[in-house]
Amino acid sequence: MRYLCLKVLTFFCMSYGAFAADITVKVLDKNNKPLADMVVYLESKANISLPLNENIVEVGQFDRSFTPYISVMQLGNKVNFKNKDDITHHIYSPIGENKFSYKISAGQSQIKSDFEQAGEVAMGCNIHDWMSGYLLIVDTPIFGKTDKKGQLNLTVQHSGEYKLVVWHPQLDALDNRFYQQVQLSEDKTITVKLDNKILKISEQKNEEDFDFLSDY
Repeated sequence: MRYLCLKVLTFFCMSYGAFAADITVKVLDKNNKPLADMVVYLESKANISLPLNENIVEVGQFDRSFTPYISVMQLGNKVNFKNKDDITHHIYSPIGENKFSYKISAGQSQIKSDFEQAGEVAMGCNIHDWMSGYLLIVDTPIFGKTDKKGQLNLTVQHSGEYKLVVWHPQLDALDNRFYQQVQLSEDKTITVKLDNKILKISEQKNEEDFDFLSDY
């Protein structure tokens, strides 16, 4: 009886691809140099319901810039826009279903929990127009950003075929993305080599030496 139960459990796990594997992703440029702050995420090709993580993503405003410049979150998560400066910011994103506009006083925060769709959210500040930042919303819990070595560790709970996506707002490619199909059935290291350029990021700096407008 015990042997039969073990066989049934083994069959169930094999049938539904339930397992855990550690996936290391390395992102390099065409000269094999590591690329930091590249968003990497995995989308299952099978009809698998993946869980929602409970993380609250913090997008700060500090020294009159968005910190970090690039943030990533799962659709359904909350975002905490936190003003760490001693002046007011009026942050906004004007386009699409995820548009928003918040005036945030010094030291205050604004929580947003109603982003409606996955995609890229470009952010700015109505007061400090040199400020720019990006929030990528993905419909998967398997995501992250590469470190200074161009590496990222991900854990997958189901074997099978996945679409690996690399994104950066300055990646000179269609939709700023690179796609690769991968088969995952065990611990694995995946090296992504990008031939596309990473365009220069606009300098987050005040060029006119003003802090805020009088009506704020």
